[in-house]
Amino acid sequence: MVVTMALLATSTAITVPMITRNRGQGDVNRYVHSLESGLLSLKAKLGQTKTNCEISFPATFTFQKPETLVEFSQGKNEQTSMQCCNSEISQKTNDPDCLTGYPGNRLGELTGQAQDNLRLVQQESTPASKQVRVAVSKTDFGLTPPGTTANLDTITFLICHEQAASTENPTSCIPSQNKLSIGCVEINGAGEITKGTWALANPESSVSSGSCRKT
Repeated sequence: MVVTMALLATSTAITVPMITRNRGQGDVNRYVHSLESGLLSLKAKLGQTKTNCEISFPATFTFQKPETLVEFSQGKNEQTSMQCCNSEISQKTNDPDCLTGYPGNRLGELTGQAQDNLRLVQQESTPASKQVRVAVSKTDFGLTPPGTTANLDTITFLICHEQAASTENPTSCIPSQNKLSIGCVEINGAGEITKGTWALANPESSVSSGSCRKT
């Protein structure tokens, strides 16, 4: 009996952390998929409505809760600006040159159609979103209808789990902490979207020195 209990204790000590890591990595992977799907949907909407959007984020490589950086439905995101414009918006706001635009996440207020609202993530406030943090590689990025831009810039969204967050700096995540990978989603000016894992050339390098390796 003593031997059996010892074996059970050893097995538990090994499997519980493994289950916890797998669950955490699953949260990251699910949010990566949600963000990728959201960007694909946004790209399609921009193409259908011939809409341009300028997005401004508060800082680069600063990990925050999704609801304060890339999601809008909870009303807690007062940092990210997504100003959008097309011919209808231009006419309704009396802005012929689209100098100002209108908040993309609130377009329904202007058009009277809630489905016109634009989002980076279509399904917000999911269980996975409560467990992850998100950062971006650029503070400003323009999105235009597919095939209408010469913008070659790329923006990367980095997604890490709460368990990978630094205990010293709450806005920093440590790659491979608790054996959890940082996920990433990239979109360039042409609207091409890829997802992968954020990798550092040197384990001692800062997160900002890494790159998104396609998976």
